[in-house]
Amino acid sequence: MRSDHGNLAPVDTSLSSSHALLSTWLKRLFALLAFGVVVYLFWPLLRELRNVAVLIKQAGWEWIGFAVLTQVISYSCLAALNYLLLQPFQGRITFWQLMALLPAMAFIEVALPSGGLSGVILRARLLKRNAFSIEASSFTLLMESLYLATAMITASVYGVWYLIQGRGLNLGRLALLASVTISIVVVGLLFFRGVHDKKKGRRWANWLAIRWNRIMKALHRPVFRMEDLEARLDNFYAGLYEMERIPRGYLLGTAIGRVSLDIISLGMCFIAFHYAISPGILLTGYGLMMILSGLAALPGGLGLADVSLAVVFSRLGAPGAVAVAAALTYRLIAFWLVRFVGFVSWQVMEMRI
Repeated sequence: MRSDHGNLAPVDTSLSSSHALLSTWLKRLFALLAFGVVVYLFWPLLRELRNVAVLIKQAGWEWIGFAVLTQVISYSCLAALNYLLLQPFQGRITFWQLMALLPAMAFIEVALPSGGLSGVILRARLLKRNAFSIEASSFTLLMESLYLATAMITASVYGVWYLIQGRGLNLGRLALLASVTISIVVVGLLFFRGVHDKKKGRRWANWLAIRWNRIMKALHRPVFRMEDLEARLDNFYAGLYEMERIPRGYLLGTAIGRVSLDIISLGMCFIAFHYAISPGILLTGYGLMMILSGLAALPGGLGLADVSLAVVFSRLGAPGAVAVAAALTYRLIAFWLVRFVGFVSWQVMEMRI
């Protein structure tokens, strides 16, 4: 739009900013409502707190130690998956550097709540020091998510099979799990086909770059140089085509290792409180916990996952006190301990700059 003097008038960004603000608050409201529902369901378990204290005193602490060790091996599988995904791209990083980087990402996503964006930015920043491009960092993170989703779907299928065999799954629950599974698979296939096609990838990249530059101009920030786009896309697709040489079994194996060992550590937390949970309930409860965590606008399902895990397993038949004790122990190991390690590793990496 031109002003009366013929100059370009400043772009009004109030509408877009208000839409973004509305979207943010709607997401937070949805998370708050979901959290309220879970707390309502958790309320009957409060009477079990006294029994929880007794269980903690009688806990098999060796099993909790095994659960911690299993989590370390599980995170090693996640680091191995990222290591394999990053190998074809320009840049070099060691396995142990990834073992430090991934917990740091987990920590920053809690310290700076942003729906995971803070973790993405930190990953790109730290990988850039090892000569990886932003495109390689973002794409490999997305591929990691797709492989982990595939592994979780595999685990959920086994859980559904166990529950069907034991007649513990009704038609409504089966339909919900099937729809979630199909949606994840379809989205993953569409994305991979779109990115793998170089012509479509270039069109998407140009479309995104043009709109990004419009936003940057409106904010009076430096824009992306379009002449650099072709070279960066060539480097990206060179790495993408090199990735095809990596056996899919290796990638899927590390993802399944990450998820299965995480589930095993959860099972060990139940054993620590003298309850042998069935594989079907363990797998199904884990899958439901992941869905509820993903629905939360709070970082990492913070709060919602802590409470919902106990609710899910108590609804699936575990004793209330055991469900609360095992859920809190698992979250302490798999969530809070990892974030503490991530804070330390992030500080160490920053000091080495």
